[in-house]
Amino acid sequence: MEKGYVKTYNWVAGLLEDLDFEDAARRMGLRLISPDEAELDFLGRTYSIARGAVVPKGEGAPDMGEEWDFNTRSVLGYYALSPSDVAPGNDFRLLSSFSHGVFASGGSSFEKAASPLGRAYGADYGAFQRAALKLGMKDEGSRGGGKWWGCDLLPKVPVKLVYYEGDDEFPTDIKVLFESTAIEVYKFEPLAVLHGCFVRGLARSGSAA
Repeated sequence: MEKGYVKTYNWVAGLLEDLDFEDAARRMGLRLISPDEAELDFLGRTYSIARGAVVPKGEGAPDMGEEWDFNTRSVLGYYALSPSDVAPGNDFRLLSSFSHGVFASGGSSFEKAASPLGRAYGADYGAFQRAALKLGMKDEGSRGGGKWWGCDLLPKVPVKLVYYEGDDEFPTDIKVLFESTAIEVYKFEPLAVLHGCFVRGLARSGSAA
């Protein structure tokens, strides 16, 4: 039986058959290669988005398994298919803020998805710093008790990371914040998948450094 993440990717790839690549490149910041192909960078690797397929090109992030690979290619395809034409501002929020309270009774379940970052870096800020720099993130200094980093995860999807160093009582906590217009680029479910792909990729980058 076809796995769910494979089924989702095949559906997204099918939608790409009818994409106006020139329009998508203009609105979404893709690099237009031809009327039938564009490129996009994600976590240090270039991906080709073409009619019927999203595929990685060349070397890049370490292999993180089939599910991560298909999910990443799906969310990059969704990005190219987005009808959005927004200009991101400077209003950064936790992923759960986009769920409209649907998951409020379960607590901050989406923020718990960032736990791989805590496991990967613990109290080793130097390791986190090296991984962030490796992926092109910028050090934005300290404020509010946290150390802030930022990058354009995708051309129209900037993110901030806030590293709160742990102590004897509380473990290290690394928050991932999306600019508020991300929900205009993605519906909530693919945005949550993008969050998971990013968190896992950043955690793996540290272990591979």
